[in-house]
Order: sequence, then C-alpha cells, then structure tokens
Amino acid sequence: MVERAGVLRAFFISGFLLALPGGLLPLWGYHIHPDFGMAGNYFLALGAGMAGSMLLARKMAGKWQANRLLTGGCFTATVALLMLAIAAPPAQFWYQMLAMFVTGAASGLVSSAIFEVIGPSWEADPAGVTLRGGIYFGAGSVLASLLMTECFGGDTIGDTDAMRWLAISSLLPLVAAVGFSRIPATLNKNQVAPTDELATRDRRTVLAILFGFLLFFQFANEWSIAGWLPVYLIDRLGMSPARAVMLLALYWMALTAGRIGASVLVKVMPHGRLLGISAFCALFGGTALAASGTRGGVVIGILLMGAGFSAIYPLASERIAPRFTGYHPGYFSGLFLFAMSGGIFAAFVLGHLAGMTGLRVIPLTAMLGTCAVFALILVIRLGRKVSGN
Repeated sequence: MVERAGVLRAFFISGFLLALPGGLLPLWGYHIHPDFGMAGNYFLALGAGMAGSMLLARKMAGKWQANRLLTGGCFTATVALLMLAIAAPPAQFWYQMLAMFVTGAASGLVSSAIFEVIGPSWEADPAGVTLRGGIYFGAGSVLASLLMTECFGGDTIGDTDAMRWLAISSLLPLVAAVGFSRIPATLNKNQVAPTDELATRDRRTVLAILFGFLLFFQFANEWSIAGWLPVYLIDRLGMSPARAVMLLALYWMALTAGRIGASVLVKVMPHGRLLGISAFCALFGGTALAASGTRGGVVIGILLMGAGFSAIYPLASERIAPRFTGYHPGYFSGLFLFAMSGGIFAAFVLGHLAGMTGLRVIPLTAMLGTCAVFALILVIRLGRKVSGN
C-alpha cells in the first residue's frame, strides 16, 4: 500500500511547501519595499492553487490511484521549487504569483493523496495518526525555514545563493516522486467505499460544524504568524533577514514540539487547566511579540505563542473525535482545505491591513483569534456535556 511505503513523507513535503512564503517575502525584498498588500496577494495565489488542485483531485477520485496522485503532486512540487528559484527580483509580479499558484497546486495534490490512503490508520488510531502527521508536517516547515536562512548568504536581493538552495531543494520532492512512481498502482478502497448514513449525519451536527470553524480560526492564528513573522521582526527590530527567518524556524520548532507535549499532557492533566495555561501562553506571547523592543523579549513571545497554539489541536481533536463514526476521504480532505483557507485568507487580509495600519496588526490579530478559538473549544465542551456524548 502507498501508506506503508511512506505516506508520512507526503506530510513532510506538504509542510515544506506551505512554510516557504514566510521566508520568500524578505527574499523578494518586501522588508525594503513594504508593499504589504501586494505581498498578501501571494497567499491568495497559493490558496487558489491548493483549492483548485484539491477540488480536481476529488472529482477524479476513483479514476486516479493514490500513488499516482502522490507522484504527480511531488513532480509538481519539483517544478514549483525550480520556478521559485528564479522568482526573486527582477522577476515580474505575475511570474511570482504563478510560482506561488503552482506551489499551492502541488501541496493540494499531495494533501489530497494523503487523505485518500490514510483511512485504515485513522480508523485504528486517529490520535496517533494526527500526531505523527503533525510531527512530519512541522518538520517539513522547520526545514523550509532553515533552508530560507541559507538563501540570504549574499548582499543583494535575489542573490545566487537563493537560486542554488531552492534548486537543490527541488531534489527532495523529485526523489519522493520517483519512489512513489515505483509503487504498484492499486485502487484504494476508501475511494469507492459508500458513505455511511450515520457517519454523514454525524458530520452535519452542530459540534462538527463548530469543529470546522475552530480549525479555520486556529490555522488563521498559526499561519498569520508563520507568513509574516520575518518581515515583522525586520521592521520592528531591524534584524537581518537571515536571523528573522531563523526565528521563524524557532516558531515552527516550538509549535511542533509543543504539540507533541500537549498530546501527552491532555491524557494526564485536567483539560480546563491545560486550556487555561495554553490561553495564557498564547496571549502573553502575543503581548510580548507586539510590545517588546528587544530580541530576548521577542524570542520569549515566539516560544510562548508556539507553545500556546500547539495545545489547541490535541484538545479539540480529543473532544470531537468520538463524534465521527467513520472515515471518509472527501470529508476530511474538504475539512483540511477549509482549515487551510483560514490560514491563507488571514495572511492575505493581514497584508492589506498591514499596508494601512502597520505590521503590529499581525500579533494583535493573532491574539484576538486565540480568544475566538478558546471560546469555540468551551462551546464544544459545553455542547458535548449537554448532548451527553
């Protein structure tokens, strides 16, 4: 099966692709020429590519084998990285938008294939699959940020160091594509399994809908920071682009490590207490990031925000998982797309808001979004108690 052959590599590649914009904005000079509204449009192109490819993949479910979908997604990722390697100025804006669109399309194809093949593992251990997938996704995001720090070796925007490192990184999805292409083509049973009436009804409950909105706002919080943190730090503290992107890698490390820790704490600590601690960490981290004028204060803020955000998904998943009586790839693929649209739409809107009010709106908006997420978790907890589930 594709899953046994290494579907976790697909999580890694998806995380790698989606974390690139945070480092690309300073690489393309938006810390020098702060047209933040135009920069926000890159996220819109990324989201359009992802949505288009995921919708296409769903329409072709049952006709395309999952391993072929993974192969196509990885080859598209290779093309996207080669396009990004020559997308720095003086490249035209339309070409940069096209490169971001292809990047989103590659991530969408890879993500769709993941949801097509991961069903048996999710049925057996939903929490474990979610955790392992999150670890690999986060590891890919960390690697992307570390790679982007190496792209600032020169003194000019678009230095050849960036071209070289991005071109080298294209070997990562290329090797994965070759590996997936060698897997015998078999139709995954999840692609043709009929939808259970009870499972369909469960997915339409109020609690399931609230869970979707919770993921929407949570991804908005995480990706508003992930997309704009380097440009914010350069503007706020005058950091070099390389150091600012390195702190972006630190953010991804904190988020990934914190999620692992939260998955353990959720089993031994009262959930209300863990929720309160998470809320404090996220809000205090946002305050430190918005108000601090020192590098140490900013580092503390980044670590606290990463730790605070990391507990949300384990808490929410633990509460809502019993509501789903079965796995359906189309539903979970759509849920992922809806959640990611929150992150991409937030990064897009924040670019235009930052152009009007300044970059401090980024941590402030993340703090407000955190309050909304914790309120939704409390509503979900209350709903479960009222329903007796």
